[in-house]
Amino acid sequence: MATIASKKGKKTFFPADAPPVTRPRSKAVTHVLDRLVPQHDDELAYLAPYIDFAKIGWGLPLLLRRELVRERVKRWRDVGVEVCTGGTLLEYAVTQDQVAAFLDEARELGFDLVEISSGIIELSPSQIEHLATEARERSIDFFIEVGKKDTHYQLSLKETISQIAHARTQRPRKVIVESRESGRGVGIYDSEGAIKRDWVRSILAEHPAEELIFESPQESQQVALIRELGAEVNLGNIALRSVAPLASERLGLRGETFGAIRTAKAVAGPPAAKFLFFLLETYHGLDQTQLAQMSRLPRRTVQSALDSLRRQGLVQESVSLHDSRRREYRLS
Repeated sequence: MATIASKKGKKTFFPADAPPVTRPRSKAVTHVLDRLVPQHDDELAYLAPYIDFAKIGWGLPLLLRRELVRERVKRWRDVGVEVCTGGTLLEYAVTQDQVAAFLDEARELGFDLVEISSGIIELSPSQIEHLATEARERSIDFFIEVGKKDTHYQLSLKETISQIAHARTQRPRKVIVESRESGRGVGIYDSEGAIKRDWVRSILAEHPAEELIFESPQESQQVALIRELGAEVNLGNIALRSVAPLASERLGLRGETFGAIRTAKAVAGPPAAKFLFFLLETYHGLDQTQLAQMSRLPRRTVQSALDSLRRQGLVQESVSLHDSRRREYRLS
């Protein structure tokens, strides 16, 4: 948090101007859930720099007259925020055999993106590809969401990783990892809403974080993901009331993340190298066996990733102070 110099050269503590905004952001993306609650223009104006996407969730746009939907979308776009439909709405359009009408009208009403999901109904990979093609042909961008909404019918970790891989082949703006609004018992969260860290680490061992948005409706989940993955993690399904608290967490201005924000470093190479860098940044002093167990990567992949990190001067090897037979790896 930098101080600002006044015209007279005197340093001030509180910033004189609003923070600069550069969009689109590929990292530190904040994706909010618009539940059609009343909004004040002043509130939108000062929160907008910290918001990238607003999703008018579920089938809520069908509750309003067309012109009210258009006005709602315009209010977001006027403050520089892109607007998206919820995946449930497209799933409903599929069941009604009205996908083309839905996409045409969403574009005409001003939506920047649609969300493609199979959270309720079952869609095959080829159906997902077809929906992506339909959106692309209409010059409307899209997210693809991976995961199921029913807590009793969840994808396995392997299925989740596989579906993310397929989604990425369709070149969406981002792949969203489902959590629902409750954030409990779905995707990367257990029945109490706690993060399943082994899932997160396994997903990031295969897929780059900047291409994903982790839905995290609870503020405790947002804090946990920032502490786990750094301030630049992309987070979704954020309530409007949580936008400012989340922005302060990203800056390390609250007790939960004060002094705990990672220093961003450019790490080249495959996702495995970036993932091992993250593990070493978090846990320090780990040997190859520990890295293989924590990352669930093959030993050969771990060795190759470590070689890449050493060549970049990011990691150094040393003898363990506790066991001279062990070789530990630490950040340089």
